[in-house]
Amino acid sequence: MARPRVFFDISIGDQPAGRIVFELYNASAPKTSEKSDCLAFIPIAASLTCLALHSFRALCTGEKGLSPLSERPLYYKNSIVHRSIPGFMLQGGDFTKRNGTGGESIYGGPFPDEDLSRPLDSEGLLCMANKGPNTNNSQFFITLRECPHLNGKHVVFGRVIRGYDIVERMAKVPTDEKDRPATPIVISNCGELMLRAQVPQKKLEARSASESVSDDERHPHKKRRHPSASPDGSRSRSRTREPRPASRSRSRSVDSASPERKRHKSHKKSKHGKKHKSKKDAKTVSPARSGSPHGHPPEPASETESQYDARLEREENDRIEAARKRELERVTRRLKEEEERRTTKSGGVRFKGRGRMKYLDPELQRERT
Repeated sequence: MARPRVFFDISIGDQPAGRIVFELYNASAPKTSEKSDCLAFIPIAASLTCLALHSFRALCTGEKGLSPLSERPLYYKNSIVHRSIPGFMLQGGDFTKRNGTGGESIYGGPFPDEDLSRPLDSEGLLCMANKGPNTNNSQFFITLRECPHLNGKHVVFGRVIRGYDIVERMAKVPTDEKDRPATPIVISNCGELMLRAQVPQKKLEARSASESVSDDERHPHKKRRHPSASPDGSRSRSRTREPRPASRSRSRSVDSASPERKRHKSHKKSKHGKKHKSKKDAKTVSPARSGSPHGHPPEPASETESQYDARLEREENDRIEAARKRELERVTRRLKEEEERRTTKSGGVRFKGRGRMKYLDPELQRERT
């Protein structure tokens, strides 16, 4: 089973820095799960997700809405990294007070430590910040190195799998005497990344069966043609035709005598045949274009872990390219505005090229005169 993955889109000041992707651990064996009441837990199967993972994932998606206590959105979006210690860790998640003294879990209060067995033995680990045993809320920290002195004191529930260079850039932002970043480091967007799954075959068969039934109901006048039965009870393929009257045969002979009229009839018939054929082709081609025999869009194919990682990398590259284009447009627009302002200030005189050739703008000169 694939582990849950969430992301942070980070901005340093007004500039987008990039995306960090976390993988959340769900292989541990916690003994509790959240209930509707604050800190009310019941023992259940040991394979369920731990409390820290469930709270962090829900705060990334914002699915829990407003908090009944603080009446603030239970959402990491637009919160800040309020503490940065180079060579140690980055801390954030305080979306209520934004200074490290607040924070709120989805359970309405602090929740207990569940699994303290994972060591803080590398960089890029995602851990719960606390004020002592069993005081976890929404605050978290990302390690910048191994921290053996914190083993057994903090719950490790995830790790950075993509964008650790963004974490290093965040750690390089200058801080004040209280370890607060001088330039705001903001989580501009966050959410969960979902693995594309294939629709089960049983659902596809049920859908095709229901569509065939609906087609029959939609066209009840279309009845099957049955071969005619012979008097002795056996079915015969031949149809009995009544003899044609003599007047009709006479008119046919007259028509055959007029070649011009015959030519006109054959032209009309070929035209009608072409039109009928094109309609038939269009009917046969349209389901193929739509990707399924009933004209529905094709179902998404199942996605492996490697395809999932490749898709994430492709989306990240597209997002970086779009951000670069926006930044280039902004810089170009700013330079153009500065040039226009300088030209207006100098009375329409503009210097162009290396030799600083003087250029008088006729429009501005006309306005001055």
